[in-house]
Amino acid sequence: MGRYYRLSKKITDDMAEEILKEIQELQDVEKAEFVEEKTKIMVLAGEDKYPEVMTKVVNIFSRIGNDCALFFTGFVHEA
Repeated sequence: MGRYYRLSKKITDDMAEEILKEIQELQDVEKAEFVEEKTKIMVLAGEDKYPEVMTKVVNIFSRIGNDCALFFTGFVHEA
């Protein structure tokens, strides 16, 4: 199962690339990708790993995205 998060502000292409690179290096992240013209991000991780993963993801967005915050918008199921 995955989750969608809306970004609080627009980020540059360079920021998006750096953010994805760091997120994909996290041990418990199965998949991460921007959707809807980089206004949302989808993150897949084991259900029991989400609190730890998202704490790190939120910090990455804040640091690289100049205080960009994330807001949960829904679940996604992948087969």
